[in-house]
Amino acid sequence: MRNFLRTEMRSFLLKPSAFKASSFTNHAQIVHNRLTQREGVMKKVSRIILSGHKLLKQKAREILAIDYDVSKRAVGNEGILHLLESTTVGMLDRKVKHGENLSFEEAFCGMCYVLAATNAHFYEAYRGLFERAYGNTNFTSEKALAIASSFLSLMAAKESLNYLTAEEIAGMVAAGMMDTVISLDVPRVVETCGMGGDKGFRRSRVGISKKTINVSTLSALVLSAIGLPAAKHGSYANTSAVGSTEAIELFGAKTSMISEAEVLDVLEKANFCFFDAHWCKTIHDLSHLLMMETINHVIGPMTPPFSSKTEVNKLMGVNEKIHPKTVAEAYAILHQKRKQNVGGVIIVCGLDEKARGIDPLNFATVKKHAIVDEVSPYVSVVSATLKGEYLGTWMLSPEDFGVSIDAEKIQIVNKQEEIQEANIAALSGANSELADYLAVNAALGLYAAEYLSRNDAITPNGLNHHYLRECFRRCRKAISSGAAKNVLDGYVRVSKNVLLLT
Repeated sequence: MRNFLRTEMRSFLLKPSAFKASSFTNHAQIVHNRLTQREGVMKKVSRIILSGHKLLKQKAREILAIDYDVSKRAVGNEGILHLLESTTVGMLDRKVKHGENLSFEEAFCGMCYVLAATNAHFYEAYRGLFERAYGNTNFTSEKALAIASSFLSLMAAKESLNYLTAEEIAGMVAAGMMDTVISLDVPRVVETCGMGGDKGFRRSRVGISKKTINVSTLSALVLSAIGLPAAKHGSYANTSAVGSTEAIELFGAKTSMISEAEVLDVLEKANFCFFDAHWCKTIHDLSHLLMMETINHVIGPMTPPFSSKTEVNKLMGVNEKIHPKTVAEAYAILHQKRKQNVGGVIIVCGLDEKARGIDPLNFATVKKHAIVDEVSPYVSVVSATLKGEYLGTWMLSPEDFGVSIDAEKIQIVNKQEEIQEANIAALSGANSELADYLAVNAALGLYAAEYLSRNDAITPNGLNHHYLRECFRRCRKAISSGAAKNVLDGYVRVSKNVLLLT
């Protein structure tokens, strides 16, 4: 089997659609040329300049942001934005350090300071409000950076030592939505994402030694194969050797599109699109500048580049730092306040083999057993929200989908070649254990998008097991039939051709 998969991997990478260093370099040159041509008519959106792969994403983002209008993103937030002139991060700091939680509005204002540090358009538009908050002093770039860093550190500490509330998350997400440089207006989409940074299956002295496939990335392809318009929100690797952006790029796709027309063209033709976090928003730049973990692993996945009119159905994985119920409740608040049009949402946290029988609502216990930000081969905690209503939190196992997953057989050495080889084996169905594991995860996304609105979707035991098994069968068929792999091939082809658009 090992030799067969290696042969499959080499065969795939030798196809014309596969990733080549020359194509990456060529695209980088095109982005550079396009930037040079438009320098005279552009106003930069980025206030922090990064390096490496992230710099290429920033350059593409600059072109993408030509039509970005911060005032349009602020529509509906005028009343809260006015509070900036009377809200300092010092006030928020004192409140948190006295054991209190922030309100939606306070958390919103705090995240606005992050936008001021990273987003040049936002900084210029609201600089006067920040200056009035600090006594009409000069709100310099340096001051904005320092204050934003303090807020991120404060909330990261609150998350780690206590917890973030649904109100706090929703407030920060609502502010973060103003940062997306494009805002796609499509009727409906199902989006998959994860927090990343999970513990994984095994650890060594030098880090995580065992991970698994890029589940949420591949799940979006499976959902697209079923017929759902699908999107994946992701980033470069954190604890895994292959992050979602690397996985898609290694498949041969281009992830630095440079116009909204290109993005919509890809989504229409491929029924799938990948959104790199660094490419479509600026707020992540500060975390990378600080070179430390902040709360953007929560806010980032919850701020996709879709308009508040688009119905977003969601499958999101969380790690041990936050409980699924909190995120599900945050989505309910976002819908109620009309900051996002939330359809069916399922939040999942995968637990270890010792977690069976625990109370899924006991955050301390869940945190102790959490290992992956996806469905676990052992048991998981899931929470659900539908159109502004939190539905509940339950335990879930692969057996509920009608399948048993051997945890040992889905664990992969945390190296790029090994993980990408496993990704191909899972999506193509060449490895039945990995394909089953992928289908279980994709099934939960299908449940969120198509089944959660049914009257009998929730039973006394949680999610309807009959529907879970039906979802699993549909997803597994999309894999075994080759439909999921065809979506990937089509996406690679379409994404590489979008540079022909003007």
